[in-house]
Amino acid sequence: MAEDRGTASTLKGRLADVYVPALVTGSLHALSRRLGNRATIDDPLFGRASTLSSIDPLLEKLATRFGEQQATYRHVASATGVDRDVSEGVLVMSSGARPSEIPIAVVAERRRLREIELRVYYATGAAPRAPRPPLRGSERDVPVPQIVAHVLEAFRKGAVERVLAAFEESSRLVDPNGKAHSKRDGSMASFLAGLGGRLALVPAGVADDGRTCCIETVLTRQRPFGDDAESTAMSFVRGDSGLLRELRLYYEP
Repeated sequence: MAEDRGTASTLKGRLADVYVPALVTGSLHALSRRLGNRATIDDPLFGRASTLSSIDPLLEKLATRFGEQQATYRHVASATGVDRDVSEGVLVMSSGARPSEIPIAVVAERRRLREIELRVYYATGAAPRAPRPPLRGSERDVPVPQIVAHVLEAFRKGAVERVLAAFEESSRLVDPNGKAHSKRDGSMASFLAGLGGRLALVPAGVADDGRTCCIETVLTRQRPFGDDAESTAMSFVRGDSGLLRELRLYYEP
């Protein structure tokens, strides 16, 4: 990736992995240099930035928000694909009477001419969302593991039992608000049933390290006045049995 803003950044590691920690610790100068002048950032709260004059103000807004909420960050998992890296973690906000935890996923897609786009996924809560154009999905061009394809097809048909059949008995689903739903106690089934039937999920990109498969999808929900498409992220964790042991979801509830 380009480092055209002067000396090399002191941030070490994949960009997807260092992005949120740099914001939380206020390492904005190093992060700005690391992003360079060929980056685009797409944040669900503050929108898109793709120029030198717009990226730095966006980083400032994010760092200020995290600082005001006394945020800390806990890394959960990383995965690398052919054209993108994914890093997952949890933001712990400690400014209120009770700390809150927000799952967050960062996708760093590598494009031609050393361009890179960072798409960040987390629930914005009561705050208004910034407009986000959905990605382009393609079943043919984005190959996913067979068990993941099984789950996506079951979602499309609204077949909760078929989704559950792909998961181990001790597995769980973590929703966008960070709440875990266990298969064993039936809460996973209840959560899936509450999604409201058929969900059109089309893969738009994948990063798979053999254990964790994180895919970006285009989710189309049926609305009373027309369908609504949005970009989401889903992280599937394989168990030793060949079935899935965890699913982490990143979208706007």
